[in-house]
Amino acid sequence: MHKLCVTSETGRLRSVVIGYPDNFLEAPPEIINETQKQYYFGEECPTREQVMAELGGLKRTLLGHGIEVFQPEPLNGVPDQLMTRDIGVVIGDTFVVTQMACHSRRDEWLGLLPLLDQMRTERIIKVPDDVVLEGGDVVVDNGRIFVGLSQRTGLEGADYLASRFPCFEVIPVPLKQLTDGENVLHLDCSFVPVGRHSVLIYPDGLAEVPSSLAEAYDWIEVTRAEQDMLATNVLSLSPTQVIARPQASRVNTEMRQRGLEVIELPFDDPPKTGGSFRCCSLPLWRD
Repeated sequence: MHKLCVTSETGRLRSVVIGYPDNFLEAPPEIINETQKQYYFGEECPTREQVMAELGGLKRTLLGHGIEVFQPEPLNGVPDQLMTRDIGVVIGDTFVVTQMACHSRRDEWLGLLPLLDQMRTERIIKVPDDVVLEGGDVVVDNGRIFVGLSQRTGLEGADYLASRFPCFEVIPVPLKQLTDGENVLHLDCSFVPVGRHSVLIYPDGLAEVPSSLAEAYDWIEVTRAEQDMLATNVLSLSPTQVIARPQASRVNTEMRQRGLEVIELPFDDPPKTGGSFRCCSLPLWRD
């Protein structure tokens, strides 16, 4: 049985599920976000070869830091299985199988079944079919569950988590919508804690900043151009280590000034599908 434990965004990472790239775009994609609209129909369309190379680099880096790495089983008829963050989330010692808004993604969680079968049934719950809750909108950090009210997840998703996890404070975070002139797909495109007390945040992507969020963190503010390159979407390996894209040089410098070791990895094609390092990883166990 694999251990399940996630109570913070930055605790020492022990085991994780990362995306499976080998079947990328074998099935025709359903275009489901603005980033895919931008990249999927031109010369810069992401390729299977590049996605495999970059996920392979991420996997080698994680293994090199002593982290146990799992990947989903490949599924037929699914356009991609890269963004494992969205299809599940560990809260405390419970695995939550989330519910995707887009039809083409609703079967992705089935690739996790072999792994879930090794866990005790009572520690796995599935979000009801009538509630949309995507993992990119869920940030678990030190007794709080921040839930983005986004292009995908609604208030019913936050209410569901509040009903199932009464020991956590559930904090809805309203995000600006496309009609507001902002492209913030999930909460982790605008808000991700790093280090011990800091947070990468794109304030203009939030329709409202809850007081508990504003008071809890030292802000590293991200510009719109940096948000476009998913500079917030990093993966913490520990309170002192984080994986980030090299393009976000200013943001990476800000993190280093706060004592973080920033591990820069090439990661260009997965972000063209709508997510970066955090989106491509589903932590199972953090200290």
